[in-house]
Amino acid sequence: MHSLSHFVFTRVLNEDPILKTLTLLGTVPVTTNADTTTKGDVAAVVTTTDEKTKEVQPVILLIEKTHFATQSMESDITRRITELLSTGSNDIYHWWNAIILEGKAHDPDLKMTVISPATEAHISKYSRQERKMITETAEIYHKAILPWIESQPKSRIQWVYNILEGLKEQDNVLLRDNDPDTGFLVLPDSKWDKRTLSSLYLLAISMRSDIRTLRDLKTEHLPMLKNLRDKIMTLVPVRFSGVAPDEIRMFVHYHPSYYHFHVHVTHVSAQVPGSTVGQSHLLDTIIDNIENIDPDYYRKASIRFALGVNHPVYNLIQGFQSGLQ
Repeated sequence: MHSLSHFVFTRVLNEDPILKTLTLLGTVPVTTNADTTTKGDVAAVVTTTDEKTKEVQPVILLIEKTHFATQSMESDITRRITELLSTGSNDIYHWWNAIILEGKAHDPDLKMTVISPATEAHISKYSRQERKMITETAEIYHKAILPWIESQPKSRIQWVYNILEGLKEQDNVLLRDNDPDTGFLVLPDSKWDKRTLSSLYLLAISMRSDIRTLRDLKTEHLPMLKNLRDKIMTLVPVRFSGVAPDEIRMFVHYHPSYYHFHVHVTHVSAQVPGSTVGQSHLLDTIIDNIENIDPDYYRKASIRFALGVNHPVYNLIQGFQSGLQ
């Protein structure tokens, strides 16, 4: 049996009573034993062996209730978890089902994502923060935002390449199209419990590495966008009986949480983060804007969206606007 006995609670970063999620910051020891050094691995969170402690590292726990869970979400929740069941890992991300009451392995009370080690960027991203509506003009994007996006190290999205290259999460892949221009793969999003169809949440990741956001999309990408849309519309009703084509919602975030083109696929009734106006752009609307309005629509457009004040893009836009005054 695993436990969180080595996790030391620091503070609550965020909580959402609507989505029933809780984000905790804490530390775990970085340890060594006779054979290996454990660092940046979730094993540091759950190990119960006698090991020599060297230092501690920050860890973020993203905890959410599973369907119809009844337990409360106090900040000492880690002390009440009796068992963790690993459901997968990829780079710094690790996914677990958490059991509060023994004997419920078939019906876990919580889902949990562990980010270990957590960087300051992760802590900022997952902390509660004020949100603002802000406008990104084409000029701001090309002069201030694009250079910042291009400066991001590939290692930040190593987990994406692990999936695309077949190194991780292959048991979860529902569809793979390896065409280098129009291909993509589909797998369940880590936030979905894989059971409740009304909260269906899939992720479609493009095989192309040259498309980072919807700002990059133009006429040459229409075959990829339509291929993705059409195949998902066929896949979902077959794979998930009970979900009709007109119950499928496909959208793109701007700004996305990572800069490799991907599409969110959810049940139309699902309440998921980022599906509100000001962050999500329907895939069908994106296709229509490029095909019928202007091939360079997203290169030229001013885009207004909601953004947390801790986000680097918010500060870049504010800084650019201040420089013009």
